[in-house]
Amino acid sequence: MKRDRPGRRSRGFTVIEMTLALALGLGVAMTLISLLQQQIGFSKALMRFSFLRDEAPQINTLLSTIITKADNYRIYPDVDKAKAATEAVRSGGRALRLRFRNPDGDFDTGIVAFEVADGEKKLNYYLQPSGTGSWTDAPNWTISSQPDLVDFDNSSGILLITMTGENGDQITYAGSPD
Repeated sequence: MKRDRPGRRSRGFTVIEMTLALALGLGVAMTLISLLQQQIGFSKALMRFSFLRDEAPQINTLLSTIITKADNYRIYPDVDKAKAATEAVRSGGRALRLRFRNPDGDFDTGIVAFEVADGEKKLNYYLQPSGTGSWTDAPNWTISSQPDLVDFDNSSGILLITMTGENGDQITYAGSPD
């Protein structure tokens, strides 16, 4: 048998070296796990507020375009009262009736209304061109089906539109027709 000579190291690792390597490996693994958990938490938070991040800016652009073209507005408790132009309110409205002046002097009328039908919540737009004199039962188009609530308010003298998402996240737009 061949014996190791004194002063010559044998091949392999000592217990201390193995312990240090194992501790370093566990430290790296724990850091990676904590980073992964943090990433998952951020992703969940982003998904919770997807209404504010994705849908609300598009709704803002659309409503800004519509409302700035109107020369007059009134707030109503619901779409039926807005179509009949009865019982206008200053706050707590679910429908916004807008009047648009045409170049020939006639007026078109539009309604932006938050409606709940068959369990579906929608922000709809109705248009009554001048000379037609009647409203359609169905909206001309749906602006969005993402908000859980839309509140029109003019109690401060400025039109405020507050939209609430499915997670209770809210955004308020302020403006008025030109």
